[in-house]
Amino acid sequence: MMTKRFLILLAAVQLSIVNCPLGYAASQGEELSMAQQRVVLDLDRTVQLATDSSLAAQKYQSVYDASRYQYLSWQASRKPQFSLESTPVSYQRYMTQRYISDEDLDVYRQQRMFYSQAGIHATQIMESWGGEFYGSTQLGYLRTFGDDNQTQFMSVPIKVGYKQDLLFFNPLKWDRQIEPMKLTLAEKSLVYNVETTSEEVVEKFFTLALAQEQLRMAEEYLSSCDTIYSIAERRYRIASISKAELSILELQKTNARTTLANARIGRSRASQDLATYLGMERNTVIELIIPAVMQNLQIDAKEAIQYARENNPQYLSSREAVAEARRDAERARVEKNFSVSLDASIGLNQVADRFADAYRHLLSQDMATLTLSVPLKDWGKRKNAYLAARSTVEATERAEQEAARDTELDVALTVADFNERQDIVETAGKALTIAEDAYAQTLQRFIKAQADAYSLSIAQSHWQTARQNQIASLQNYWLAYYHLRRLTLYDYQRRQPISR
Repeated sequence: MMTKRFLILLAAVQLSIVNCPLGYAASQGEELSMAQQRVVLDLDRTVQLATDSSLAAQKYQSVYDASRYQYLSWQASRKPQFSLESTPVSYQRYMTQRYISDEDLDVYRQQRMFYSQAGIHATQIMESWGGEFYGSTQLGYLRTFGDDNQTQFMSVPIKVGYKQDLLFFNPLKWDRQIEPMKLTLAEKSLVYNVETTSEEVVEKFFTLALAQEQLRMAEEYLSSCDTIYSIAERRYRIASISKAELSILELQKTNARTTLANARIGRSRASQDLATYLGMERNTVIELIIPAVMQNLQIDAKEAIQYARENNPQYLSSREAVAEARRDAERARVEKNFSVSLDASIGLNQVADRFADAYRHLLSQDMATLTLSVPLKDWGKRKNAYLAARSTVEATERAEQEAARDTELDVALTVADFNERQDIVETAGKALTIAEDAYAQTLQRFIKAQADAYSLSIAQSHWQTARQNQIASLQNYWLAYYHLRRLTLYDYQRRQPISR
């Protein structure tokens, strides 16, 4: 690399690097003092830390857990439900009004009552019909105190029935279609959000990589300026260069100190930003291993679009929205003209003064209720509600098409971008080699008094730009790759869908 070649050239002119500014030594001392807090990360390890332990990843996991528990709750609701409902003790003392027929008058009497009741209830939804079967058994005890003390037992050994709030509309059928979609959407959204975290940490990774490279360049540049200025001073004393050229070199050295200070600030901020994002101590010193490109990885746009259709939560969210809109439209259509609800049950019951007699000579208990609601004049309320629901269906269907179009376009553009990035990285590498050689040759010519300070400054500027472009090209390459992973939820290195 250029640093090694640069030191060789300095040794050739027998100049000591003791002239290195105190700021550079302070930087080295700072890193040594924090050696115990130093970590070395490559890109894979950085992504793994972010997706496993960052606050964002934990938040996304909690959101998914909430959706999963909601799905499990819905699954449990499809099974028979049993409950015990009881009023263990109910005591009342109050004044009640009574009519005495012999005297033809009403009087107030004190009344005391003790009541206790318990029952077991069972329900089972019927998805094919949209209603609910229910059954129960109950026993009650009543004791009154006053002028007429009385004890009664009331039993309902068995009662079964069926009820449905809205005939001709089955919400359970729609739940059976929509609830699994919600769980799948939650699973894909978790992976999508985690991949979003990966993409964010990749950007932070390369931001720090660029900041570290800029700091190295600033340190090398200041050291170079000091050395070159020392050479220039010797030449000036023998009238080999002019005062103006020496002043330019002195100005470059001053600017180099400012550049180094800014580079340290930039590196510190980028390092703290990445460390905090990864859940590390803020003052952790992070050294990065810059990744190369993945060799011979070319992605087919048609395959990537197909992966996006299968995995991208945007598609699933649109499908769920369409299903919910169609459900609401069907309900509005049924309610538009009239609504009918049904509740019917049969059973046995008895009332007796003794507990045993409450289960003898049982009587039939039958109930059937059909409720009909027909709008006579609602000024178009239900009709407009139905038309609004239909319009919502059309809007969500168009939104689904737009989302699919935008996502597929994003995938296609990202694939094209990624496939071109490998060549761009290779070109940036070649440019770096050329700029490095050009700077080395110009520096050697300057030492031999065959090049002026301006030519050396231009060569050094090109070299530094090439180094930054190399990091930037790798950053764009890996950002394109992780952006494509997020859009398709597919790992193109392992050739398998991404899961959590």
